[in-house]
Formats: sequence, structure tokens, C-alpha cells
Amino acid sequence: GVFIKNKAKAVSPLCDTAVLYVTHDPSLRTKTYDIVVGTEEDIPTVRVYFALPKVPVVAGFFYNFRFWIGYYKGWKVVKRTWGTPDLLHANVIERAGFVALAIKYLKGIEFVVTEHSTPDVAYLKGDTQSTKFPFKTIKKFIYSKSRISNVDSLPSLEFLRKVGIEGNICVVPNVVSIDERYISAKNRPHETFIASHISILNERKNVADIIRVFARLYHDHSKHKIELHIIGDGVQRKQLEELARTLNVHTTCVFFHGFVTQEEKLRLLTQSDVHILNSDEEGFSVVTAEAISYGVPVIATKCGGPEDFVTPETGILIERRNPDALCTALLSMIERSVSFSPTALQAYGRARFSPEAVGSMTYAMYESAITRWHAGNTHHTIHIEPSWRVLDVGSGHQPNRRANVILEKYMQGTIHRTTQKAVVPDDKQLIIGDALVMPFHDHAFDFSIASHIAEHVDDPVRFCAELSRTAQSGYIETPGPLTEYLMPTMSHRWIVSRQKGGLHFRTNTVTKSAWQPFFRFFYLNRDGYVDSTLRSTNPIVKIANTILLVCWNFIPYAYTRIEWKGQIRCTVEK
Repeated sequence: GVFIKNKAKAVSPLCDTAVLYVTHDPSLRTKTYDIVVGTEEDIPTVRVYFALPKVPVVAGFFYNFRFWIGYYKGWKVVKRTWGTPDLLHANVIERAGFVALAIKYLKGIEFVVTEHSTPDVAYLKGDTQSTKFPFKTIKKFIYSKSRISNVDSLPSLEFLRKVGIEGNICVVPNVVSIDERYISAKNRPHETFIASHISILNERKNVADIIRVFARLYHDHSKHKIELHIIGDGVQRKQLEELARTLNVHTTCVFFHGFVTQEEKLRLLTQSDVHILNSDEEGFSVVTAEAISYGVPVIATKCGGPEDFVTPETGILIERRNPDALCTALLSMIERSVSFSPTALQAYGRARFSPEAVGSMTYAMYESAITRWHAGNTHHTIHIEPSWRVLDVGSGHQPNRRANVILEKYMQGTIHRTTQKAVVPDDKQLIIGDALVMPFHDHAFDFSIASHIAEHVDDPVRFCAELSRTAQSGYIETPGPLTEYLMPTMSHRWIVSRQKGGLHFRTNTVTKSAWQPFFRFFYLNRDGYVDSTLRSTNPIVKIANTILLVCWNFIPYAYTRIEWKGQIRCTVEK
């Protein structure tokens, strides 16, 4: 998950980010689940590991069951530790996409998807007429329900379109982080032409053809001052070393380094005149983007991702499984690799792949994804565009998550919010002021939220006029008549109801609950009310109270809600 980790790091300076990761751990023996909570490179992280039964017959069933339970356990930890997120970012649709879809339906939280899988390039280019695409129907459904999805290259996007995946899908490349020490350490040109190849050595990378071409250059073209440095390990390493020996180029012009440290990898890469990617399929190819970002030109096959960013200014694109084209490209690069400006390559890489660039693109995707927000005690869904400036009037101890500015009159505890102090999040601007005389220009805001404040004000007509003056639209929520009769609050001056598309305010004369036991149970274990409330630690009582609070949102006249635009209609009955 290094690609996912790097994107999380890139976007974390722009928004609060936490990572939830669930996986099977074969070494887990003494317990079914192991949850590790911590901070990894400044990112809050929850890792959930689960064990499987030793009996293979039932292991498959338990894998999926415990996978879901693991996410449930991890989700609870995330909420308890950092709060409920505004958005979910599912990486790899076959697993996390299913979980994100479930949370959307159960909790109403929107999600975006990043798909990291490699496209079937042969199918994409028309070499084959069919492709394997497991769970296609389910994947199509998940894509359709995500607010926005992204892949890391245009060919990956074209592949999804070709197999019938629709939806709002964009391209966000992977991150390439640069170690500045190796930028300054570059030292080209040199007498020997040096090429590098970095990969997991398997059939898909087609390293064998690179070795054969270097043997041809060394023996047939008498290019004796050339070197190929192969960095990485894999199932084909012994086979490739034997091929190099057979062709009499092992340790003569072809060198195997195996798995090396990051520092050694960068040293070898930045001393190269060219980096070669000869893959059959790639969704993106981070190593190719990395080479460019370090100022090294590339030769890459048209294998998916590289077509997106390898240009004549950064390298040479060739057809897959074409040794002659690779040989021609290498002969060309031997002659003109010095013509590629390392500074220009580095600037190109930073503009496209730096953490700052990718972080900005990812955050823009997040902003466009969240247009539906919750407001008020009822968590009513409202539509707010990403560019809108939003005011929360009388934000109190529960400022709205989407608001840019909060207006508050009382910062200390007050009877108007059951003695609780006002809260000011770091990402919001606080203005001390009166809702009846707001210190803002006309239409200074696109949207305003006034949750459980209208029933407190001295002058409802003036209050509604100020909301209409300072914002172009908004949302107002108050307790409804039923709530005022059953759970009266002495600080509420008005009973508010809807009337002819506007609000009707009637003087509140209710001083005692019409049903005292209901009042005491509704405010279970809460303080700051005029009458004592019920106290209980019984889990059944607490569950029943939670069910009541949820159901209360849907009962007629329990709350008064109105979304307005332009002018708010308001009548007052004293």
C-alpha cells in the first residue's frame, strides 16, 4: 500500500486524515483480532489484523466474515478517537469499495474511490477481444454510488470505460517524493553510458528482452562502454542471471543488484543516463515518474500508464514486446541522452507528481465530492457547493462542520445552550456579534445555517431579515410545537412552526412538560435543564433512549425545518 500511504501523506496537510487498514495476519495465534492504533508519519492510523481457522475448508468463509467484522471494529475506533469523518476514501474497489458503500447506506457518509489495479493493455489496445473483469455488476454499482472516483492514468480510465464502467471518474497520478540530496548529486555526462531498470523481476516486466538487447549492442554493435544495472528481486532473478551468463554479458555490461535500500536505489538511478521500463502492463509506473522527477530520461513501453506522461521531452515510448524498437531507442538515447535537461525533467516531474501537486488534486476531488452536509440536531441533509462561503449563526457548542465563519454572542456557558461553553474549531473564523445586528455586508455569504437559535431571539422579524440580508440562502431549524410542549425550555421565547412556506412565531407560555416522565427519559443523563432528568447506566435503558432520539427526528411537529432562498417569510403572534 505504498501508493495509498503516499497519497494520504500528500493530502494530510490540507485536511484531517486518518487511515483504516484491515488485513489477514497468518501469524496471529492467541486471538482473533489485533487492533493497533497509532500515528504513522504524522497520520493517525488504525490497523486491524485478523486470524483464520487452520481448517482450509472453512477459512474462505471466515476470511470474508472477519474482514467485515475487522472493519466494523476499526470503524468504531476511528469514530471514538477522531470523530465521524465527513468523507470516506476507499482504495481498491474490490475490498474497501464494498465497505464504503455499506457505510454510506448505514451512516449517510459519502465516499470516493481510487482504483489502483493495472489495466488489461492488450484488451485496451484491441489485441484481444475479451478481458476478465470479476464482479463487474457490483463494481459498476459501487462506481455509480461514489461521489467521484479516480484512477492514476488516462489508459486506466479508458479501460474502465471500455469494460462498461460509468460514473464521475477522473485521473489523479501517484505521488513521487524527491530526496533533494540526490538531485544535487547528479553527475552526468560520463564516459560509460549507464542504463537502469528497477522492478520486481517477473514475466510482466519483460526484463529478458532488455538483457538480450544489451547483449546485441555489446557484441553486434561493439558498444563496449555501456552498462545495465538491474535493481530489484523476484521469481525470475535466477533465470535472468543465467540468461545474462549465456549471452556473455553478466558482470560485463549487465549487473544485478537485487533488493537494495532506498538510498542505494536512488544513487544508482540518478547516476543513470536512462531508465528503462519494458513492461507488458502498468497502471501508472511510479518508477518511470520517479526517474523523470530526478532528471533521468526514460525509455518506456506503451503499457498503460507511461503514455500519460512520457513525452518526446522526457523520453521515448516504444511498442510492447518489440526488441528491435528497444534497440533503436537505446541507440538513439546513447547518442542524445545528454540533450535532455535534468532541470527541465525535474520541473516537469514536480509539476505533475510532487506531494503538493497530487495532494491538491486529491483535495479538490474531496471538495467536489462533498456537496451534501448535515445540519441541526436532526442532521438534516443540505446541499452546499464547494465554492460557497457559509455562515453558522449562533454556533454555540456544536458549530457546523461546513461553516467557514461562525457568529456567536455568548462564549461562556449560558442558559441558551444548557450552560455549555462555545466551541471554536481551528478551521473556522469566529466573529463575536448579535444575530439581530450582524456585522457583515449584504449577501456576504452564499449560505447560512441557523440551528436552534430562532426560538431564543428577541425579535424574530429582525432576525429573519438579517439572515436574508447577509446570505443568499440558508437553513433554519428549531424545536417544533410537540417538543416545546413535552420538553419545554425556559430560554425558548417562541414556539416556531411552518406556515405558508415561511416561519410562524408564537409566544411560548409553556413552563411545565405535558408528560414529565417523557421529559426525564428524553434527556437521559444530561445536565442543564430546568427539571431533573433520569439517571441510568442500564444498557437497555440507554439503547432505548438512543432509539427514541433517532425516531424523534421523523415525528411530525417534533422539529421545525425550513430551507430558504432570497427572503424568509416570517409572521409573529404575541
